Parts: sequence; structure tokens; C-alpha cells
Amino acid sequence: MSDFSEDESIRTTSKSSDLDDYDILSIINMSAAVPSNSDLEFRKFIWAAMATYAFGNKSIDNVMKRYDYAWQEWKKGAYERDPLILSLRGMFKIINKVSSDLEKTEVENSLSSICAKAALCRLEASFKAAYGLVRKEYIFETDAVAKVILEQLAWAYSAKGLNEEDLLKLKPNKCITKFKEFFPESGTFYGRINKWAHLDPFIVKQYEKFHNEQVSVVRRSHQNSRESGGTIIMLSLVYLNLVQVLFSIYKKDDFQKLFDKLSSFRNSYEEDLKSDL
Repeated sequence: MSDFSEDESIRTTSKSSDLDDYDILSIINMSAAVPSNSDLEFRKFIWAAMATYAFGNKSIDNVMKRYDYAWQEWKKGAYERDPLILSLRGMFKIINKVSSDLEKTEVENSLSSICAKAALCRLEASFKAAYGLVRKEYIFETDAVAKVILEQLAWAYSAKGLNEEDLLKLKPNKCITKFKEFFPESGTFYGRINKWAHLDPFIVKQYEKFHNEQVSVVRRSHQNSRESGGTIIMLSLVYLNLVQVLFSIYKKDDFQKLFDKLSSFRNSYEEDLKSDL
């Protein structure tokens, strides 16, 4: 009997449409999420709908016409403006493209190649989840997903070319040492992410204090989450390189363009991070 239900099997091979990116529009005490790729006219309509409700009016068209002057000023903030978030968003667009291109690529008919390809394709959702967690400033959750990404990259690298017996014995958290052949800093990265993804003694003491005071807490941090975003962008470069080395899906010039673009997002992120901290 299969270990997976039909729904779970479908989910492991489908795109992360359930993790679509968004921007937040706000007016007075109301907010609405809109797709990040939605155009200005759509945003104006949503803004007008909220204004109509807030003002107790019934006609959205009337509000759009009557308060157009207010929209002209307000629309300057209708899109995400945080440079760190924009760099992560740009990074994910490239990850999404690479994952989609890999998904369309025919690979050799061996279990190790098929599994390595599937492991890399599914990381599209992991990168998107990590980006969303950074945006919401969840620190432990971001680093936990970063750990999964690194382990999955290491597993895909180790899996390619193995026979079926050895492949079935392969465990992601045991592949980091071999992955150093491809990504020498993987050991350092893994150790750091492992530490960040768990409750260290200092934080445990904080939780004890909060518990005794009957205070509910969520571990969030603007600074730490943004630092974790830098880890995610670095891993995106490793992802692109690994896909190309294992499956050669791009011509040299096409690969270089993607690599340069991704590198520019990383460089911008690092510079903006210095200003943000």
C-alpha cells in the first residue's frame, strides 16, 4: 500500500499556487491583500471598494470619480517599497522560472535522476515559503525552512547517479559532508542554520520567564528575519548552480544572465541590509 494519499501525491508535484505573493492595501482601519502582480487599476478598484464601505456609500464608481484626487496621492504607496522584500521577490521569480524550466526538461530514465529532478523542482515552494516567512518576520520558521532547502539541495546532489539500493538509504541530513564538494561553505551554513532553527538556552530561559508571567509570545524579529533572508538568497544561487550542473538546462549565455541577475539581487540585499540594521 502506498504511504501517500492521492491528494498528497498530487501536492508534491504541483506548483505553489497556494502560496501566491501579495501586497497589502490599507485605508483608515481596513486592509486588503492583492496579488503582487496586479495592475494599478485593479488596486484602485479595491481601494475604492474599501473607501466606499468605510464612508457608508453604495457606489464604488462614484467614490472612484469623486475621490480620484485622493487616489492620485495614495497610489504612491500602493506597491511594496521595502528594498529587501523586493530583492527577495525578484529572487523568487528566478527560482520559479528555473523550477519550471527544469520541470519541462527530459532526464535520463533512472530513479536517481528522476528523484533528484523532483527534489529540486519541489524546492520552488520551499523558497516561496521562506520568502513569506521573512516578510512576516518569523525567525525560527524561516531558518527551519532554510535548513530544509539546504538538506534537499545536498540530497539532490548526492542522489544523482546512485543505484536504487543506495538511493533508498540516502537521508538528507547525512548529505551535507558530500555536498561540500559542490558548495564548500555548506557545513558552516548548516551549523549556523541548525543553531538558529532551534531554541538555544538563552531563549529557553526567556520562554520560562514569559510562561511564569502568563504572557503569550510569538518569536518574531525584524533584524533576525532580514538576516535569514540573506541566507535564502545565497541558497538561491546554490540552487541555480546545482540545477545547471546536474541537468544542463540552459545554454551558457542564458545561464550567465540568470546568474548575474540573481547575484545582483544578492548584492542589493546585502547593501540594503546594512542600511536596515
